[in-house]
Amino acid sequence: MNNYRERLAWLILLVSFTFCVGLIVGMPLGVRHFLRTASTDQKAALEPQRGTPRVQRRGRGPVIALIGPMWDVPAGTVVTTDDSAQSLLTLYAPGEEPAVVATIQIYGDTEMVLVSSRSPRFKVSPLPHRVVLEMRVGRIRVSVTPAGERNTVVELHTPHLTALLDEGSYEARVRPARSEVTVRDGAAQVTSANGESVTLEESQRTVAQIGGSTLEVGSAERNLLTNGNFRQPLEGGWEEYHNEQQPPAGEVEIIEFEGRPVARFHRNGIGHAEVGIRQEINYDIRDFTSLVLHLSVRVQGQSLPGCGSAGSECPIIIRVDYKDIYGTDRTWYYGFFSGDPGGNFLYPWDEQIPFQTWYTFDSGNLIDSKNPTGAFVEPPALIKSVAIYASGHSFDALVTEVELLAQE
Repeated sequence: MNNYRERLAWLILLVSFTFCVGLIVGMPLGVRHFLRTASTDQKAALEPQRGTPRVQRRGRGPVIALIGPMWDVPAGTVVTTDDSAQSLLTLYAPGEEPAVVATIQIYGDTEMVLVSSRSPRFKVSPLPHRVVLEMRVGRIRVSVTPAGERNTVVELHTPHLTALLDEGSYEARVRPARSEVTVRDGAAQVTSANGESVTLEESQRTVAQIGGSTLEVGSAERNLLTNGNFRQPLEGGWEEYHNEQQPPAGEVEIIEFEGRPVARFHRNGIGHAEVGIRQEINYDIRDFTSLVLHLSVRVQGQSLPGCGSAGSECPIIIRVDYKDIYGTDRTWYYGFFSGDPGGNFLYPWDEQIPFQTWYTFDSGNLIDSKNPTGAFVEPPALIKSVAIYASGHSFDALVTEVELLAQE
């Protein structure tokens, strides 16, 4: 009997000791694990840019028309656009001063799901900001930016592949039988449905097809412009110029805005002035079948209604100088403004965009005479230069992601 009690006492003592040691060791480890892995929702804003996108919050319930900015976009929200609609999803890291971690440009005829968007709750966590997207069909453009000292990772799922996107700029297209990922800037890890993986670097793309065929890394369209993302000083490819009737002169500078470098064009004055940057290209494109201009533009302010009384004083104008196949020098323009045109004359190439909102512009194929945006008047032989400039009295506008993409 005494032996039994003695053994029981020893058992209780050992169990208590083990439990005590477990608490001593486990509590700090548990707290450490919690501090490293706890996360919180990011803030999300969804804005219509063209037409009327459709939204289904949390993937259930009624589908509503997006007629203005939506500042509460929960996980599971489905965004759908028809061929006339376009929208922008912006994700912010939580905090007193929210920082942009990713922007997703949603083009026409697209269906995309915001699966989740979360950031570490505590600064001691080594984990990145993380965004998970599901793309069912269509086309998106993803810009990934770090926030503070923490990286951002976007995880993109399609029916045919999964892609992990680091800091940079990416494009994804999904059709019923295939998915395509293109790296404009940065690096991506792409895994097909059958488990095959490839790493994409800048200006590379891959296609995953139904049935799990082999992933192949190919070249993306050739970008004829240098430093269009303004990660380098303007002297890295661009030449600044001015033209004003009276002071003060306009200014152009590279600044960081919402986590990424942009070119800012601004002036506060009266009377006409123009400030811009120009890049000489001199590239023979007679063997190319496609030429597309891409950029992101944002108008922060302008004093003139529309593009002025003559239609040529826009807060941002893109000018492409080229020589056609007959040897004639020609110029192609496209301008952007916000606000009421005020009854002023507008050129066909003047486009009204939302005020103080990023707007992504894709010109379509400038070589195709049927391009609804406006193709070159005659087939081009040589692209001479590209200029970006602001024109008017007082203006403040931002530009980034400027690309002139040529494909043979």
